[in-house]
Amino acid sequence: MTLLQALFLGTLQGITEFLPVSSSGHLVLAELLFNISIDPKDMQGLNTLLHAGTLLALLIVYAESWINLMMAPFRKDEKHSAMLVLLVIATIPGALAGFFMEDIIALHLQSLLSLGLAFGVTGLILLLGEFTPHKKQSLRHRLLHPTQSEPRTLTTRSVFFVGFAQALALVPGLSRSGLTISAGRMMGLDRKDALDFSFLMAVPIIAGASVLAVLDIFTGQLLLPSLQIISVAVATSFVSSCIAIIFLRKFVIGRSLAWFAPYLFVISAVTIFLAIE
Repeated sequence: MTLLQALFLGTLQGITEFLPVSSSGHLVLAELLFNISIDPKDMQGLNTLLHAGTLLALLIVYAESWINLMMAPFRKDEKHSAMLVLLVIATIPGALAGFFMEDIIALHLQSLLSLGLAFGVTGLILLLGEFTPHKKQSLRHRLLHPTQSEPRTLTTRSVFFVGFAQALALVPGLSRSGLTISAGRMMGLDRKDALDFSFLMAVPIIAGASVLAVLDIFTGQLLLPSLQIISVAVATSFVSSCIAIIFLRKFVIGRSLAWFAPYLFVISAVTIFLAIE
């Protein structure tokens, strides 16, 4: 892998992690097109480390929220304590799926055909999440209860559903942000609340995956490019992640994520064509 490829992959990771188009899918697609000769499991480890830049961006942008969440049990802050519990519940499906399915995903779900189908499914889910009738219930609820805090709009059932969507997004081509935001919409959250919860719940799952990748590196189970290559990739991932988070938080206030569906259908068709050519 060259420095230019590392720069490109890091930037691609940061931008596509938060835009609902699947960072893992775009990374695998780029790696296949670049013909980068790294073992599939090692490449998945590299992709996981690229998320370290994404993780740092999330912690910085949502620093105030995470300080409030971490301090909530000591401050007896019921609102943020409730949200902390819900985040733990939402993380469980993804953590279990990542632990038991990592090798299967790395070895069997990174082909062009698999990517193409997953891109198309993500596009359909974005449309489903945006046009589900549950959003009307949410609007009616907010009109009747305008002062109700955000944690009260979330239930154990709804966050587990969003967490299940996050677990499915381990498959390259299925967008984590796209699936979890759409799942939140289906559960009655408005766009901003669904996005913020999606980004908050990304932190523990990305942190856990990064720690496991680092452990595999130290035990010799993963082989990676040079430290210089990794540093460039992670740094560019961080910068582009910050830009993507800020952009999307402003974008969703007045616009639908369904705008990204046509792009996903196009890249799905192109990828499937390349697979069967």
